[in-house]
This record gives sequence, structure tokens and C-alpha cells, in this order.
Amino acid sequence: MRDIDRRAFVGMSFAGASALCLPPSLALAQQCATGPLPAFMPNSLTVDCASKRNFQSFRQYPDYLGLACVVSMTTVRGGIGSYPAGNLFLFPWRKPKAQVMKGRPWPAVMPINATQVVNSSPIPNAALPLDEYLSRVVLQAPAMSFIGCQIDKPFSAADAKLNWFTNVDKLADGKGVGIDWTSANLNGPWFGGSRWVPNTDACNGKAWRAVIIAALNRASAPAC
Repeated sequence: MRDIDRRAFVGMSFAGASALCLPPSLALAQQCATGPLPAFMPNSLTVDCASKRNFQSFRQYPDYLGLACVVSMTTVRGGIGSYPAGNLFLFPWRKPKAQVMKGRPWPAVMPINATQVVNSSPIPNAALPLDEYLSRVVLQAPAMSFIGCQIDKPFSAADAKLNWFTNVDKLADGKGVGIDWTSANLNGPWFGGSRWVPNTDACNGKAWRAVIIAALNRASAPAC
């Protein structure tokens, strides 16, 4: 089982156990969040230049790098810039194969704004939740202002049938990706307590998946 699969399974297990422990009145009280985006469901997401370049790094080294992914749900101020609501951020993390190659630099950039970037280093490993590392450490922004997922090579046919995984057969660059929609801590407040972006109409889950996939499609085009 790949690392990304194991993290998703653990997150799913904790989520299921938590739901079973909730009193019925509290479970029913869980609501979808509301926020500053139009009807809290944007027609599309913006994709900054840094995320496009990081996607190209993932394509160049798919056995060595995966992508942490967050979407800003509010306008956020980070350590080196401010970012609008509804922006897709992608940032590489080092898979085990890359971690053993000591001293080798792996390409990564982080955004100052939509077009300006600064050089950085990938997330060193998956010891901490990748989406929270991206929001808290890389962007230096409040983690609870984001929802999160992860991007990797396509999953096996069996894994792709699970509710929290999606395989996209082909993006604009002609290649596919696998999306793990789970987040240890970020998604729950926005999706009625669900750790993964729902694959139903609950809390606009299916619509959120669609706009994220559309943004990934744009991110896969030649980098800016």
C-alpha cells in the first residue's frame, strides 16, 4: 500500500470512528460552512504561476515528488504575500525515493502573488499532513482558511473505486493524475465534518471536485 493510500485509510478510520461516537443530535447539527465565495461555490478557481511550475516538477519526477494541494476559502495573508479566495495552490513533497538521495536539490517554488515566485524546497516527507504543512509552513497562512487534497500518479483500479479517491484519465498535458480528497483536519469544518471532499451533492462536494479538477487541468498546461 502506498504512503498516500495509508494516510487516507487512517483518516477515513478516524472519521468513521468519530461519527459513530457522536450523539445523534450533534451529528445532525453538523452543517456545511458558508463563506465569502459566490454562493460559496465559485465557477472556477485561479491558479498561480508557482503552482503551474510545481505541477511541471511533479510531471518531470513523478516517482520522486507528489503534490500537496490546498484551495483558499477566504482571502488570506501569508508570510510573503496575500492570496485571493478561490485559488488553487500546488506544492511538491518528497517521496521516499527522493528522501534517500541526500543532497540532491528538487525543484519547488512558492508564490508571492499570481505571477511572482521565489525558489523554495519541497516538503521533506509526509510525516506531517501535507496540506497543513503547505498552508502553515510554506504559505505561512492560517490553515483553517483552506481545504486540502493530494495529487499523485493515478491509483490502482481498485483504489480508484473508493469514495475518497479519483483518477482523472487525462489533463491538458495528455497525462492522468490521481486525487486523494482527504485531509486530516482542514476539510471537516467546510464539509459538515467529512474529512474528504464529498463525492455527492452534500455541501457542494461534487461541484468542488469539478472546479478543482478543472483548475488542475489548467495547471498542467505549459508553465508560465
